[in-house]
Amino acid sequence: MAARTLDSPRFIHADDGSVRISRSHAAYQVVPVPTVSGQSFNNESDSGAAPNQLFSKPSLLQCDSGERRNRRLLQRIAFTLRNRFTRSNTTPQTESRPPNWFAAKFLHRPGVEEKTPASWSTLHVDPTQPFHYRWLAIVTLAIFYNLVFIIGRSVFWELNNAVTVLWWFLDYTCDGIYVIDTLIHAHEGYLEQGMMVKNSAKLRQNYVSSKKWIFDFVSLIPTDLVYFVYPSTVCAPIVPCPVIVRVNRLFRLPRMLEFFDRTETRTGYPNSFRICKVVFAILVLIHWNACFYFAISFAIGFGTDNWVYNLNSTNENSKNSTLSRQYIYSFYWSTLTLTTIGETPQPENDIEYLFVVVDFLAGVLIFATIVGNIGSMISNMNVARVEFQNKMDGVKQYMSFRRVSKELEARVIRWFAYTWANKQAIDEDRVLAALPDKLKAEIAIHVHLDTLKQVRIFQDCEPGLLEELVLKLRLQVFSPGDYICRKGDIGKEMYIVKRGRLSVVADDESTVLATLSAGAVFGEVSVLEIPGNKTGNRRTANVRSIGYSDLFCLAKTDLWKALADYPDARKSLLERGCQILRKDGLLDEDIFNLSQEHKEGMEEKLQRIERTLENLQMRFARLMAEYVSHQAAVKQRLSKVERRVDTQGAKRKRQQSPDFLLDVTASQESPDRFARRSFQGVPQGSWSRRRRKPMSL
Repeated sequence: MAARTLDSPRFIHADDGSVRISRSHAAYQVVPVPTVSGQSFNNESDSGAAPNQLFSKPSLLQCDSGERRNRRLLQRIAFTLRNRFTRSNTTPQTESRPPNWFAAKFLHRPGVEEKTPASWSTLHVDPTQPFHYRWLAIVTLAIFYNLVFIIGRSVFWELNNAVTVLWWFLDYTCDGIYVIDTLIHAHEGYLEQGMMVKNSAKLRQNYVSSKKWIFDFVSLIPTDLVYFVYPSTVCAPIVPCPVIVRVNRLFRLPRMLEFFDRTETRTGYPNSFRICKVVFAILVLIHWNACFYFAISFAIGFGTDNWVYNLNSTNENSKNSTLSRQYIYSFYWSTLTLTTIGETPQPENDIEYLFVVVDFLAGVLIFATIVGNIGSMISNMNVARVEFQNKMDGVKQYMSFRRVSKELEARVIRWFAYTWANKQAIDEDRVLAALPDKLKAEIAIHVHLDTLKQVRIFQDCEPGLLEELVLKLRLQVFSPGDYICRKGDIGKEMYIVKRGRLSVVADDESTVLATLSAGAVFGEVSVLEIPGNKTGNRRTANVRSIGYSDLFCLAKTDLWKALADYPDARKSLLERGCQILRKDGLLDEDIFNLSQEHKEGMEEKLQRIERTLENLQMRFARLMAEYVSHQAAVKQRLSKVERRVDTQGAKRKRQQSPDFLLDVTASQESPDRFARRSFQGVPQGSWSRRRRKPMSL
């Protein structure tokens, strides 16, 4: 049979109208294919194929119209094979290993979600994205403009008349921002069962149910229509100006507070931002109070007494009529009144007295709270410094009490100064205690990435092992001349140099054998506990710090606890340790090989114990099943016995009844009648005497 091979080696089309389906050179099925015009299965990827093609290649499969069952079967086979063929051709090749593999393991970014076409039904805004935060900043600027200039322009008419076109442009630009913000606010996503909701209908429903729309709606009421009656283009010397109708724009103030909360969360200097926010609130409060003072002065009359603002001064050189002097004097008076730190003119009528009393009360209540908050914020800014200073003072007092030498005391003080200067006085465990281990590991990887990338023994380790090791690393700072380890000491830690330089010195403590810099690792041979080590897991060299050195310390117990779940990494570390010992001639090969064989024998024993334990578990399960079935059978037997005892007890009670005794008496009077009873031949009264004894019991 002549055959024609397709592009895929799995399909062979024969000249006699059959298709052979093969896999790995073994034919699975041979199907005869009768030809019928009009039946075809075209591949979507091959638009130029013949009308009766089965696949996108020259393969042709047609079915007889009379054999519907076979045709359906062939259709299923054809579609299945076509999908496999397409999938096999589109399988991507394995990507090569990226050059910066270490960063690729941990500094990965989450995959970008597939973008869907924008439409009204898919409109949503993620509040956690930077776009939302930037938009809140724009909305905050619009709210700040209305917060400051609506009251200012309504009171100081010269300010309103100065640049009318500019005010119109800024007003309606802010209104446009309000409209867009309402649309965004109505489609802000929220979390439901830990997932971000993106359905526009649900977002709008949540927006309406939260009653946030009330403030947005009130802030969008077109109160500017009053301008048709009272134009705001030219404001005569009258207070307030028609621009006061735009005061409803201040109902958008919660969006500004939301921006402040987001900024306080995102910024790296939260205490400084809180102080700036308090100062901003103070300035706005003084600004509004100054505007009220100028409005009351207008209502009473400028220059009518010494308390109100004197606009019509008789002095020719007076600048009281200028806009700058009006605002500056009002702001100055408001500051003195609210802070109660200076003398102000004495009020002369009831309205003035009432306004000053309200200002004093507001100043006492509001500014006392503000000053207290500022004091606490400033104290919080120096919490770390105060804690560090307290620790250093405690150590200094202890050394003075114990009469430590001046040289050692100076070294301790220099160590404290170095740790504070290099930002190493923070207790990382206490600061990160509230975070889960996964986030702790990611933070540690970001902080210690540069150091770990230089450690060769970690280059082929699994990410999970690195996460555990990074969490167990402890930073230690050594002063100049300090010995990290001495020759002959029992090794309990391994060290990774983060910063500084170390010298490996001989026994005479003067000959420098080698110099270690950042990224160097030492002490790993002692903590690996390699069998056959002639040093007996002791230090093989003296390591001394040249200057101030920062080292990561990893304890032996922590290392082996982490390696328990990663046998490959443990094997690579042991091999590297053996290479180091062989290079120095400190490895006993016989003991090492014997330990390896013993280890392999132990592994076999463990496997045998595991198999035995599995058999015992199976037997125990079988015995438990038998015990349960036997217990059920015993319960059934006990139930039968109980029913039998109950039946006998009922029979005995019936025999003890008076009716039964009458029958017995009648049998004694006519023995011939009851000659066949079971107690026939028993002396008279003997049966009754036998039964009375149990009855007495």
